[in-house]
Amino acid sequence: MNTTDELTTTDVLIIGGGGAGCRAAIEAHDLGAKVTMVLKGKFGNSGCTLHVGTSAVVGFNDDEDDSDISSLCDLISFGGFLGNQDLAKILVTETMERVEEMVDWGIDFLREDDGSVYTYRSAAHTRTRNFTFSPVNPRKHDYGAPPGMAMMDTLTEQIERRGIRVLDDTVLIDLIKGDGKVVGATVLDCETGSLKVVTAKSTVLATGTYSQIFSPTTVSPFETGDGHAAAYRVGAELTSMEASQFVATSIPFPPGTKFLNSLGEEFLPKYGIDNPRDFAKEPLAYAVWKEIMSGRGFKGDNIMLDLSNIQEPESFPWFMDNVERSIKKTGRDPRKEPVESHPKSHTTMGGIVINERCETTVPGLYACGAVAGGVYGHARPEGYTSMITLVFGKRGGEYAAQQALDSPEPVLDMDEITGSFARANAGVDELAVTKASDIKRKIKLATKRYAWVIKDEEGLSKGLCRIQALKDEVATLRAATGRQWARTLEARNLLWAVELHFIGALARKESRGAFFRDDYPDTEPDWLKNIIYSQVDGSLVMGYREPELKYCDPSHHGAPKYRPTSHYGVREYA
Repeated sequence: MNTTDELTTTDVLIIGGGGAGCRAAIEAHDLGAKVTMVLKGKFGNSGCTLHVGTSAVVGFNDDEDDSDISSLCDLISFGGFLGNQDLAKILVTETMERVEEMVDWGIDFLREDDGSVYTYRSAAHTRTRNFTFSPVNPRKHDYGAPPGMAMMDTLTEQIERRGIRVLDDTVLIDLIKGDGKVVGATVLDCETGSLKVVTAKSTVLATGTYSQIFSPTTVSPFETGDGHAAAYRVGAELTSMEASQFVATSIPFPPGTKFLNSLGEEFLPKYGIDNPRDFAKEPLAYAVWKEIMSGRGFKGDNIMLDLSNIQEPESFPWFMDNVERSIKKTGRDPRKEPVESHPKSHTTMGGIVINERCETTVPGLYACGAVAGGVYGHARPEGYTSMITLVFGKRGGEYAAQQALDSPEPVLDMDEITGSFARANAGVDELAVTKASDIKRKIKLATKRYAWVIKDEEGLSKGLCRIQALKDEVATLRAATGRQWARTLEARNLLWAVELHFIGALARKESRGAFFRDDYPDTEPDWLKNIIYSQVDGSLVMGYREPELKYCDPSHHGAPKYRPTSHYGVREYA
């Protein structure tokens, strides 16, 4: 493949083109830094923010009983108390400011007939604080949902107004270090098939999740763990790589929906779930998959949804339209007969360890959005995903710019660059038999069979063996074009991420948040600790770190294992 001497210099390098990357770029630019964005795909059609649905904020509904501490404790308790409470506090206290900023930039909301913002209470929230962004003048997108499109349209317009430099169709290869700090990255230009270097005084990772280790999944094809893998290779700490979330159904379900097994039984009540709309996707996914595992599913790991007696809210007139689009190929009428549905992977929870300034454990490297770990713990209530991109995107850009504006020109280590180019070229052959898509397919088959909603020791051990056996198959992969080369890089990153996922899932011998072990069904007090992953001398080192229970802590242990507790003790909060 091609290499080049082309060198791009910038103050702040943003890697990623979703909401967090855009918000970081805006902030860094407004503070006076020269900013360059590097992203897969085309600008405005990249990243996971396009899939955003509901959002959450304290203060929209004038509920005097709601508060930041209530929102924080909902988030922390739902994630099994593993989340970083300092980061969670930042998230809930700075969200309204970011929402108001989006309003100033032209975004709108789903509204009631009287024009007021429509608010509602999603499952796992103790108060009504959810709302939905709505596009004003929607652009064309390759994928996504209207609320996420509204966010991306608003942010990309701000990027364009500022004239921030954007490198489309450019894939991260490696972060590069000089004098002990990250000083930029090597990248692949998919159009030309050329390897290039971007140097920076500060580098911000905003590359999303590694959720493409699973299928079927709700996430975009761009979420292949590129940032996670690159950060790991330069020595950054990661956390919660064993944790992932699932949604219970492959189609939307309105209030009044009945969940039926192959015996025709409505099975949710026996799992303590009377109204599925009142329960978050994690316990629902547990109940659905447990029923299927017990042999009461339909062919293809399905259950049936009976929507014949739904109570469709006036504020959600698109519910049945969405259902009908989802099952269009089946020819079924959801108003008259049950329709098939199955769980889908949603998002991985693991990410790079950051502090309140979005600094990683490696100097010069920042992370924000879904690539950063530690905020949620082992599950995420609906509504926080969109806000984490805005809140920590802004912070990542701010602190990266501050460092860049106070730093000398970066010192390059040419051996690092040469080594990165050599590794990228190694095992890439336009005539090779094995394709990146083959490896990705085998990864997804392994996770579907051995690391799906509910796991156990035997399955995880078999799955890990299968994943480790795939390493030999990626020795040489077919790549005749720049885009095919990019897919081989993704396959290698996914293979690394899924191996850590299996290793960590084997290590955690309990069930917590959205993490379910059938052989360890209880939440164990001794496991109130995060698994930390890092590379030392080329080898994986795993450690354990207890979360600091600053503002809320577990105080009730009587909730069923498949159901997150909403009881917690509140500590001093100022």
